[in-house]
This record gives sequence, structure tokens and C-alpha cells, in this order.
Amino acid sequence: MTAGISSRTPQQALAALLDRYAPQQLLLIGASGFPALEAFRQAHPETVIAQTAPGPLPAELAARRFDLALAVDCLEHLPKRDGLNLLGGIRNLNASRIAVLADLNACGWQETDFFSLALQA
Repeated sequence: MTAGISSRTPQQALAALLDRYAPQQLLLIGASGFPALEAFRQAHPETVIAQTAPGPLPAELAARRFDLALAVDCLEHLPKRDGLNLLGGIRNLNASRIAVLADLNACGWQETDFFSLALQA
């Protein structure tokens, strides 16, 4: 797990993450549009992006495997227990890499909550 304070904006961090891993199958949970994803989508039209709202994954997505899962503007809309279940399920079944962009003050999480999930950034 990589954690720490970065001088990058959230959009810059997401853009760097997308460029680094260049996923062919991307799962997006939460926000429908953000500049880093739109730029990546234009530069990599072959990437399949599956999107869903915060909450349990729909059956068709829960049965798939992704190179990367992004949770953006997601945890702020879920009770913490539901968020933990969602991220843990994705980690176990759907993607070996998960990136989370969350307003910790708005969602009631702390940075250390992610350590127990052993998420990679």
C-alpha cells in the first residue's frame, strides 16, 4: 500500500495512476465524469469502462474482473460498513488494484481505515 501526502491535485494523481497502469478493463464506482478519466478515455478508446453508482455492484459487474477499480465520490454516499464491504468485495473478487478518491471529512473515514483493506494506490 502506498500512502502519504502528495503535492498533486486529486485529478493529477488519478491521471498519473491511469497512465501508470493503463487498464484495459476499468471499473468506476461513483462520479460519472472527471477530467482525468475523460482525458484517459480519449487517449485510450480501447479501454472498457464499466460504471456504477455507489452501493453493491450490480450482478453483471460483480461477475467480472477488472484491471483497476476506481471509487470516486463514492464513500461519501455510503455508510462506512457498506463502504468497507464494497471495497473488500472488489478487492477479493473484482480487481487486484483499487484507487479511492474520497473526502475523508465528508465520509467519516480515516486514512488508517484503508490499511485494514490492504488496498494498493
